[in-house]
Amino acid sequence: MKVFSPGILCYSQRIQRISHFQGRTYERSIYISNTALPAQSSDQRPQSESLLTHRVKAPIGLLSRRASGFLLFNILYGSGFAAYFVQFFRFSLEQEYTPHFSLILLVSLYLMYTHRQVLCAQAAYCVQGGLLFGLLGILCYMLGLQLRPDLSPRDFMALTALGMVTVWVGGFVTFFGLRATRLALFPLSFLIFIIPLPEALLFRIITALQYASADVVALLFQLCPFPFTREGLYFNLPDLYIEVARECSSIRSSLALCIACVLANHLLLRRGWSKAVVLLLVFPLAVFKNGVRIVSLCILTLYVDKGFMQGGLHTRGGAVFFGLALTMLVPIFWGLSKLESRHADPGQESGGSAKGRDNHHGSISDQENCS
Repeated sequence: MKVFSPGILCYSQRIQRISHFQGRTYERSIYISNTALPAQSSDQRPQSESLLTHRVKAPIGLLSRRASGFLLFNILYGSGFAAYFVQFFRFSLEQEYTPHFSLILLVSLYLMYTHRQVLCAQAAYCVQGGLLFGLLGILCYMLGLQLRPDLSPRDFMALTALGMVTVWVGGFVTFFGLRATRLALFPLSFLIFIIPLPEALLFRIITALQYASADVVALLFQLCPFPFTREGLYFNLPDLYIEVARECSSIRSSLALCIACVLANHLLLRRGWSKAVVLLLVFPLAVFKNGVRIVSLCILTLYVDKGFMQGGLHTRGGAVFFGLALTMLVPIFWGLSKLESRHADPGQESGGSAKGRDNHHGSISDQENCS
């Protein structure tokens, strides 16, 4: 549309904008002219810029307060239970069947750090849920202190460590909310490997590994050229008599293999059935690599040097055969990942997206209830 004015020719353009509000439709016309506009002063900012600045600064301030509060909680948590943490650290170094808890803690914290942006974006205070976890953790810890005279050192550490982990998870829920807790479910659940196995459960696992390893050893001995006889956990070879003792169960490397498989499942696989397949293969792989270790030591002792039975390969050679088990897992993970990509169904993915949207709305409601 052309507009003629005395001495000045202006061109204006009409821009239609439609805005909907409460079921009504309004039409606004904005006329933009090419005539010179008065320059804004340097101290005056557009309203949109000030609004954008406010929207950016508000979450940053909230995030800094949340991070400061969670940092304060960790300081109080560490200082309040410092003596117990020192005792637990010594216990983990002295016990033969306890994995080093600091490595598990570092892995869990690293996984949460890699998803820090998503966790902070979904963060919301949830005091009620955090208090529930905290009270349960304190109850477990106090129960362990109360029953300490009647418990073995391992059972005492298992009960109190369960309480300590639960208290820390309660602090995370308090400052980050249920929605962020769901996103960090695996790193938080991974902390369960810090807790030592109770005495009764550990005994059953070691016994199962002993007898299963003895069966594998008997099967492998049948492939060897020398004769042997078996009586339970004892094997009689030419000039050699061995027992598959508790120390020969390879419980530490078996626990490490289980932890490694759980972590690899989270990082490499996406389907529940493929993860279940890997977990079901943990025990057979642990038994097989333990049987190979025992048979290899026997063959080296019979045909190379009798010192192998008391050498470093016997006492500290678990890492070598642990690497063998990890090498066997490589093609398994590769094949499962190929099967996952081959059997991917677009309908299931769209259904999963819809389910994710439903969970999104459900998480918002949980966030509103906890705020």
